[in-house]
Amino acid sequence: MKSVRSLTLRSNSYPVLMTTVLVMIVLVFILSLRFGATPVTFSQIIAQFQAHSGTIYELRLPRVLCAILVGISASVAGAILQTVLRNPLASPDVIGATAGGGLVTVVVILLAPLTPAIWLPFYSMAGSVAASLIIFLLAYQRQGSSMIRLALVGIAVSSALQAVIKMLIVKYAMSSSQALVWLKGSLYARNLQHAELLWPWTVAGLVAAMLLVRYLNVLKLDESVLVSLGTRVRTVRTLLLIVALALSASAASISGNLSFVGLIIPHLSHKLVGENFIRSLPFTAALGALLVMLGDLIGRVLVPPMEIPVGIITSLIGAPYFVYLIIKQGKKK
Repeated sequence: MKSVRSLTLRSNSYPVLMTTVLVMIVLVFILSLRFGATPVTFSQIIAQFQAHSGTIYELRLPRVLCAILVGISASVAGAILQTVLRNPLASPDVIGATAGGGLVTVVVILLAPLTPAIWLPFYSMAGSVAASLIIFLLAYQRQGSSMIRLALVGIAVSSALQAVIKMLIVKYAMSSSQALVWLKGSLYARNLQHAELLWPWTVAGLVAAMLLVRYLNVLKLDESVLVSLGTRVRTVRTLLLIVALALSASAASISGNLSFVGLIIPHLSHKLVGENFIRSLPFTAALGALLVMLGDLIGRVLVPPMEIPVGIITSLIGAPYFVYLIIKQGKKK
């Protein structure tokens, strides 16, 4: 009875919560354009938009657009992975997207420092895909890959790649500042080209996830129930993993390591609007966008003219809630 009442309350509050988050996104969007190392007036913002030039139009606007797209991609990828792998602690790290992209990016930054910055996302995405394919191949068994095996192999490979990254940074300490910023998760110097590169992946991934949303709901059931319902479990999981890989790899290629977003946001979304993915997946996307936008804004205005990488801010915001989740899970057990 209590669970039914709780479900009804969540269903009734969903429009209010979604509207609230969307309004906050618009508000943070406006504040992100106005505030930074040098605050500007609304008249200056309007003038630069009309002229299609200036710091706000060429730097702040693309940056906030990238924050929205990265937040959507990382959070939705996390929600998919936690469901498919049946692991509440799963994130893009588990399939190697973050570590693989990070390693290739660091290698390019350290060994080919003259490489144009706009090419780094392509190298990062290639590294993410390569690392994920290695993990999938190592986890593969003739009878199919178990989700536990995939998670364990993913953690092992990601840890090894992270170790190599740290070795490279130690060896090339004098030229590793850019690599360190990328690894902490940053939207520094992102421009319209980065946003144009990312948005097709985000839109396609989100549409694909929504088309497969009923399977996400079904995958929460036991294996025996799934088989009895005639669900092609392996096919569905493979498709969802591909969607999660595309989203996480594209996001990591632009922002670097923001895996905490994909870890925390799905939990918060389920707590607020329930576990029906028809409602929770769009809410997860909106909440992820809001967190990354807010984190980037705080990082820019906290100690101007210096910037704190958005990955550090999102971790500081999300860590207390993550600790709360662990304590709550412990009490339930």
